[in-house]
Amino acid sequence: MTSLASIDPSVYQPAQLLNWVYLTLADQPQSGEQTKYGIPPVFNGLTSSNNYGNYTNGGFNSPVGTINELTDLFNDLSFDCKPTKRPPPSYLCHLCFKKGHYIKDCPQARPKGEGLTPYQGKKRCFGEYKCPKCKRKWMSGNSWANMGQECIKCHINVYPHKQRPLEKPDGLDVSDQSKEHPQHLCEKCKTVGYYCRRVQ
Repeated sequence: MTSLASIDPSVYQPAQLLNWVYLTLADQPQSGEQTKYGIPPVFNGLTSSNNYGNYTNGGFNSPVGTINELTDLFNDLSFDCKPTKRPPPSYLCHLCFKKGHYIKDCPQARPKGEGLTPYQGKKRCFGEYKCPKCKRKWMSGNSWANMGQECIKCHINVYPHKQRPLEKPDGLDVSDQSKEHPQHLCEKCKTVGYYCRRVQ
């Protein structure tokens, strides 16, 4: 088995290195006394100083040396963090609708998976929908945080997979403004009890 010092940290991921350490520790010989008292084999050589003699030239000199080598190896691993890129001056964050940062750097951003929709603000926005059952796609300028719209074919509630501010129409929600909004399919309209576009 190779020693920790001979491993190139750039080749292995941290999880692989940790797995390798567990396998190495599991291969080390157990003393009868540790087995008798139910001490797990992972802690071999760490319970008493006289167990250091169990490590030969084929293995490690001592567990303390092994731990120090391992610490050095993990310290050598580095993760390059890219500096945050500044958006163009006219760019609006799709979450808080403010300028100066992208949605991934938004101070209002919540952990992934929290909330049913990408947008978690209070304003109405533009949403893109896709029914998981019939794959039908549609867009609406009456999209809200954590509110869905029913698919007109399947009648299942669908949450938007993409949402953006109405101030940035991309030419799509402009035409949507003139269309009649099917209130019987809109979760927000059903919740408030009237046409959701009247909500401020």
